[in-house]
Amino acid sequence: MINSRLALKLKLSLLSYTALLVVVTMLLFQKPLLQHAISVSDLFSLHGFVQLFSLQVLQFCLLFSAFLIISIFSIYALKLVSSSLFLLNSMALYFMQNYSVEIDISMIGNILNSDAKEIFEFYHISFLLFILAFGVLPGVIIWKVKVVMPRWYVRPLVALASIAALLAWLFLTSFTWLWYDSNASRLGSRILPWSYIVNIGRYYSKKSSKNRTQILLPDAFFNDDSGKKLVVVLVIGEAARAKNFAYYGYQRDTNPFTRGKGMIAFPVGNACSTNTINSTACITTHEGREASSRTLYEPIQSYLTRHGVNTIYRTNTYGPPPFIVSKLDKTADIINECKAEPCPNPKFDEILYWGIAKILEETNSNRIFLTLHQTGSHGPLYNKKYPKEFEYFTPVCKTVQIANCSRAELVNGYDNTLRYSDSLLENLIIQLESLENTNAALIYVSDHGESLGEGGYYLHGAPVAVAPPEQLEVPFLVWMSDGFRKSHRITEQSILPKETFPHDFPFHSIMGAFSMQSDIYKPQFDIFNFSSDGPSR
Repeated sequence: MINSRLALKLKLSLLSYTALLVVVTMLLFQKPLLQHAISVSDLFSLHGFVQLFSLQVLQFCLLFSAFLIISIFSIYALKLVSSSLFLLNSMALYFMQNYSVEIDISMIGNILNSDAKEIFEFYHISFLLFILAFGVLPGVIIWKVKVVMPRWYVRPLVALASIAALLAWLFLTSFTWLWYDSNASRLGSRILPWSYIVNIGRYYSKKSSKNRTQILLPDAFFNDDSGKKLVVVLVIGEAARAKNFAYYGYQRDTNPFTRGKGMIAFPVGNACSTNTINSTACITTHEGREASSRTLYEPIQSYLTRHGVNTIYRTNTYGPPPFIVSKLDKTADIINECKAEPCPNPKFDEILYWGIAKILEETNSNRIFLTLHQTGSHGPLYNKKYPKEFEYFTPVCKTVQIANCSRAELVNGYDNTLRYSDSLLENLIIQLESLENTNAALIYVSDHGESLGEGGYYLHGAPVAVAPPEQLEVPFLVWMSDGFRKSHRITEQSILPKETFPHDFPFHSIMGAFSMQSDIYKPQFDIFNFSSDGPSR
């Protein structure tokens, strides 16, 4: 990079200045793109060489023409946009290199829907230094260079010539089109700055379509009323992978608290996505994995509310999906309800479980549906997801730079989050058991899994097509009170299926728990409708 003293004296023509901006951008921010492109190209063949060279031509021509078009408005506009892109590129590159993430539409959704607490967890001094070196310093130099502007018509003409040259090159090398097509999503999620520019646009376009009026599902009716209060609880875990659950053969006892409480572990199944937004949508829709972004149906919370069920939603994570509930409690709301000590610690998921028995007892309804959305095992600071007394496995990783931690430290911290969540589920079961004249059922399912360094992956958010099993395989646990089992004429052993569809089961199982019938009800996805021979009703 040119040092700042030289930059103060440097004078460049607009074309040279713009070309230099593009070249420096490609030199600084292309590593993740090149790594993947090389891995899917044959470097020892002419086709492989042309594929990689074509990728450079594509980047240069697109960014060069874009910068020239911006410069038509003013040189200040060009400097503002280019310096901003260097800053954003440096942030994106930091996370791509340190956490092996890809900047696709799902990752953009995760970023834009993260709250300040989650964002702060990623802070590390190395992040600041990285931004200063790759974002701030180039930005300062960009503003210091004096640019000699050509006649006004030169800019659009050269921009058009650049696009024409790109099109000519692409037609000349048409044999690379199939390569681009087969690798488009993975390449597109790594090419800076286009990965986040395009996917931010896609995200808001998708979000805008979701803001339209929800389509109401067919009316349902209740065909059973035992006279007792019925409580159904859905606990949505965060980043809890099945691989580290003792229920599934993990060598460590990460489920010591619920063992002996009647918890049933269903066979491991795959989540429909590796990010919270899409997975939560799958869990709460009647379509499950087949949910389409083109059609927006009312989720289970809204559906039950419309049918007179008292619905309560408690969340310790960022914005819940759009729905209608009887009561929505975020962390601050729950703390405000606590008038006497001891109050729960708002830093941890115990906040969600505080006072549940009292709320359920005081709710004037015979049908209650409670959703608890945990912060669970969300990384990278696993050691911040549980109280100190739950640090059972030691030593633990205590930095956001988890790639620098030993494998043992990383796994220890993660396993502690699972033990803590298990203790909360035990507490919930105890509260449900304390309710008089009440039948209750509990479903626990994680939104997605988590990578702990396997294959170079960390955290979650990898595209489903290439996501490792650690990010896709999630636990599905069920608990039922004695009264619930008797009223549904099922046993703990009889409801276990041969195969689990963790994000297809909740909607229809919740309907089954409430003995609801409608045209959209799918008995094959109702776990409370199972017998040892398959669906029984």
